[in-house]
Amino acid sequence: MARQTIDLMDRTRAVFEWLDAGDYEAVRTQMTYACARTLSKRKIQGVWNEVVTATGRLESSTDLTVRTPDGTNALNKLANRVLANGAIVQATLRHEAGDWIGRVAYNGSGKITGLLIAPPGARDLPF
Repeated sequence: MARQTIDLMDRTRAVFEWLDAGDYEAVRTQMTYACARTLSKRKIQGVWNEVVTATGRLESSTDLTVRTPDGTNALNKLANRVLANGAIVQATLRHEAGDWIGRVAYNGSGKITGLLIAPPGARDLPF
């Protein structure tokens, strides 16, 4: 049986669109069990509400890049496939009144293992 291909860039765009729509359940179904327990609905919606209060609604997710967990750029060779050791997809989240960095970490099965929203130019991020 052929291995299913997952477009991580499209999935990452969808994650932030679901957050903006208030659809935590759609995001949760994409998470690992451990991630869903750590990033509860209350935590995620609290952070997203702070983002929306500061900069308005999400308009788009742009400038998506994929890299491996060790920091190397995955480029185009496997950019839209789940990498054996996982991948991290970063996007610029363009809101009505400002931008944010959005990162989603995926395991080798394409499940979310981490979610991060930070101001542009943030350094020393956990992933």
